[in-house]
Amino acid sequence: MSAHAVGSRIAAVRNATDTTVYLYGRGVYSGDHPRPGSGNWDEKTIAMARRVVEDGNREDKEALRAADDAWMVRKLAETVEAGKRTQTEADRELAEYRRLRLEREARQAAKSVDEQVHELLTGMDLNPRLDLDGGGTVWGCECWWMPEVEFDKFAGSRTVVLVPEPERSAS
Repeated sequence: MSAHAVGSRIAAVRNATDTTVYLYGRGVYSGDHPRPGSGNWDEKTIAMARRVVEDGNREDKEALRAADDAWMVRKLAETVEAGKRTQTEADRELAEYRRLRLEREARQAAKSVDEQVHELLTGMDLNPRLDLDGGGTVWGCECWWMPEVEFDKFAGSRTVVLVPEPERSAS
């Protein structure tokens, strides 16, 4: 999942050398979507996902929750110390964080292993879709991409060469 806002301007770079930047183009980040070929999981991939889910279901939830809690308490304390929020605000945020975590855990526990496996694989298929101004699409896994405002600094004095979007197989 990207930290960038859907609709934000981007530049998609195929590759770069010391002298040249090969640019697929500029466009917009359109969100995370299933990339072409998604959902065609082989038995080995499904078995791997099942092992991950089953191992996760056997984990000590209390220990994980305690570690997660300790991390969040530490992060909130840092923001209080830096003057970014009051202790009262931090306490409210921690309570909300804990409430949402428990809701998420309950939703997950209510799902069958098969549902959890499908959800895991579907999530793994998501990738940033970058819609180029020229009408093409490049996927995040096919390039380096960045906010458009950062591109000029990245390119520096190198020559920028516009290249066609990647060719993809029909499968």
